[in-house]
Amino acid sequence: MNKLRKCLRLFTIMVACVVIPGGCAGYRLGSQLPPGIRTVYVHIARNNTEEPLLETDVTNAVLAQLQRDGSLRVVGEDQADSQMYLEITDFRLEPLRFEAENRTRPDEYRLTIRANTTLVRGSDGVVMVRSGNVEGRSTFFLQGDLTASKRTALPDAARDLARHLVSAVTEAWPD
Repeated sequence: MNKLRKCLRLFTIMVACVVIPGGCAGYRLGSQLPPGIRTVYVHIARNNTEEPLLETDVTNAVLAQLQRDGSLRVVGEDQADSQMYLEITDFRLEPLRFEAENRTRPDEYRLTIRANTTLVRGSDGVVMVRSGNVEGRSTFFLQGDLTASKRTALPDAARDLARHLVSAVTEAWPD
């Protein structure tokens, strides 16, 4: 019995040594950004959609996400090592579910925002990162009118978009 416990303990330790490091593969501490890029100035997003004030929500969400992420410190334009440009390319509402009594009236929607980002080195204007169509999404139930319901869901979609945009910039660098 004692020998069985020792074998079981040894097997558990061997499995832990193999599984734990493999589970952390791809993660690293500290910034992956190249040397000399530690600060960023974020320009107000350019809104190429017909949705009013979307640029404010997206820009604020990106600023908040950069502060949470901590890889780049947000500073004024004259102090920045890099500049981030945001371009909102699409805003879409898709009905997901319809009322049981009235199959022509949606009661749940998906809100999708698409955007691109470009990170430019401040010293020479070289484009360091250019992301493709990045999406942020949220879903919401119709409560009252569509405009009010949409406004309550918009911050969630902007935060989701910001997570993906900031990740595209901060994780674009090779090891």
